[in-house]
Amino acid sequence: MKKAALAALALLLLVALTACGSSKSGKKATPTLSKDEKVAAASLEKAFTSSATGALTTSEAKCTSTDFVDKVGLTKLKSSKLINDQLQVNTTGTPTFDADTSGKFADALLGCVKYQKRLAQETAKTDATIDATKFEACLKDKLPNSLVKKMLVAEQTQSQDAATVGQQGSKAMSDCKTASKK
Repeated sequence: MKKAALAALALLLLVALTACGSSKSGKKATPTLSKDEKVAAASLEKAFTSSATGALTTSEAKCTSTDFVDKVGLTKLKSSKLINDQLQVNTTGTPTFDADTSGKFADALLGCVKYQKRLAQETAKTDATIDATKFEACLKDKLPNSLVKKMLVAEQTQSQDAATVGQQGSKAMSDCKTASKK
């Protein structure tokens, strides 16, 4: 297993992908980043696509990392120990996110990846009894972006309500699986 920061990134992606969510429809405008911000975003993009679990596609990773760096800024990414002074993903420590930084990560992720659709497709591949279209429709109803974001922030910040929020998401997912049987 890779160092702590990469493991933390993998956890963030896994939580996000298993939480499911949806992205806004339509294309987003790409933020304009400084030279240093581009270096940091490229490092995050690489980490997001090389994660053993929950890896993003190249376009999802580029969108997420660019938006996240734009919203949070280099100073905060460094102080949270996600990137080091060389603007690379920190492989020697564990990042710590406050609720604001975590919320911005969730916003970037949910704005770049169609989790409900992706999760429905991936679930249907591994469970032939699931109708992907029904599952996606149920997830859109039972797990809105607001709940997905709440789950991500709670998990990343280790808030007191992380278990409760996680249970809400798990119940919604289980209910949707049951409702989506062929």
